[in-house]
Amino acid sequence: MRKMREIDGYMTLEASLIVPVICFLLVLLFSFFFYIMDLGIVSGTVKEAGLYSEKQKYGTDLRRDLERKIMMGRISSFSVSETKEKRKIKVQAEIGVPVAGSVEFFGLRLFKITEQQEFMLPKETEKIRRWSLIE
Repeated sequence: MRKMREIDGYMTLEASLIVPVICFLLVLLFSFFFYIMDLGIVSGTVKEAGLYSEKQKYGTDLRRDLERKIMMGRISSFSVSETKEKRKIKVQAEIGVPVAGSVEFFGLRLFKITEQQEFMLPKETEKIRRWSLIE
């Protein structure tokens, strides 16, 4: 019986088994990095809109900004509600996995992001004080 190293092509056989697995794991790893990056983008954009926007109709601007900034996903649901004291923003996004057909075997279909923030709105007297400080 001959040893494996004596047979021609043993390296090709081993590489043909290992390289696809490594590529698949790299794609999953990069997808996870994009998910983490999109999570930070959604969180930061929602906080910025909730804290600094003064106008009433900022919801469509926020949705457009999020859709433009997210790298590999889409906004699945978006809601803004506001009372005199509070502003509540809820955003849900879905980040697709590039090799979705092969990942469904493991039960992984989409990365989901849910961001919900509540902000206390400044009272009119505080707004006037801010204006006087700016001037």
